[in-house]
Amino acid sequence: MSKLTIIKHARVFDGETVTGPKTVVIEGSHIGDDELADNADPSSVIIVDGTGCTLLPGLFDCHVHIGGGDSAAQLASCASFGVTTVCDMACIPPGKFAKLRAAKGPTTWLSASLPAYEENSRHGKLLRFALTPDHAVHNTDEAAKFVQDRVDEGVDYVKIIADAPGHDQAVLDRIQVEARKHGKMTVAHTAQYEAFGRGLHAGFDILTHVPMDNVLDDDVVGKMVRQKTVAVPTLMMMEAMANSWILWGISWVLPSIGRARNFQVALDSVTAMRDAGVPVLAGTDMNNSGIFTMAAGQSLHHELELLVRAGLSPVEALRAATSLAARHFHLPDRGRVAPGLRADLVLVEGEPDRDIAATRKISRVWSGGEEVPTSAARQGFGCAVM
Repeated sequence: MSKLTIIKHARVFDGETVTGPKTVVIEGSHIGDDELADNADPSSVIIVDGTGCTLLPGLFDCHVHIGGGDSAAQLASCASFGVTTVCDMACIPPGKFAKLRAAKGPTTWLSASLPAYEENSRHGKLLRFALTPDHAVHNTDEAAKFVQDRVDEGVDYVKIIADAPGHDQAVLDRIQVEARKHGKMTVAHTAQYEAFGRGLHAGFDILTHVPMDNVLDDDVVGKMVRQKTVAVPTLMMMEAMANSWILWGISWVLPSIGRARNFQVALDSVTAMRDAGVPVLAGTDMNNSGIFTMAAGQSLHHELELLVRAGLSPVEALRAATSLAARHFHLPDRGRVAPGLRADLVLVEGEPDRDIAATRKISRVWSGGEEVPTSAARQGFGCAVM
């Protein structure tokens, strides 16, 4: 029999609702049947007293950028804060994808590898420091080749920069057609109101970021509902950009950067999507760029608080980082607390379904059944090990 860890007396958020206090069993790398706890030999199991705590599925950050020479440390930091699955949205430079894919660690790493970008767009100009023009997508033929190259790499989804100025609409449309042909989901960077329209026209599956130039109106949100489009607002990044004196100063020298960065607009757009029934997932744009650095793992907890500020209930915010994220990134083996699923679990003090800030009070984390060090994240005394 696999080793057992028995978590007793904890309230359990199973990915949808809260029940308990009850017992949850970790059997090897998966969640075991509750009955295993009935006749367990106390001398051969680990028993965790979850009194006063809530057990959550391992958290998702649906928009990250793992970069620099400390990639392993960033992923370990994610896990220490309860983030056991991350979705990387641009893996640069080339070759890094294969290295991270082969790495072993406590956080599951998904990635699009290189994003599709237009050479003379704002992103294209920034990427000149890391990539050559050959990596850009210039026309519909190159769009098809780009998707094929990503499929050959073994990416989890295809990432597109859909902002304007940027690709012609025909290029965006072709990327979606080719990705669908290969059975790949698409995630598009849409940080402007106009970009949302471009992304919806192409039919991209997930739109990441939320505009700060105009609130998403009923027409846009209604189309998202009809097309079953998913949103990853990255409110933490939008807040950082809205409050940036650096960007404000640059915008006076380079008006093309734009000054329309109203964070309340971003919040109102999330409210509109939530009220209409658009699936909203938790993602931070976590990175260590030095410009708008977001701390690995820790940042997700602020993102959850911002989602609640935008109108999601605490339970909806928890779903955004667990069961909904797992569903829309096609990972049926996690995101919920149920027998047979991967034992990615987070034990926190308090009741995050009532006060979302309680997700910060991390006591213990398990990834694939293995306990993860949480010294950097742990607050208070935690829950007792017996």
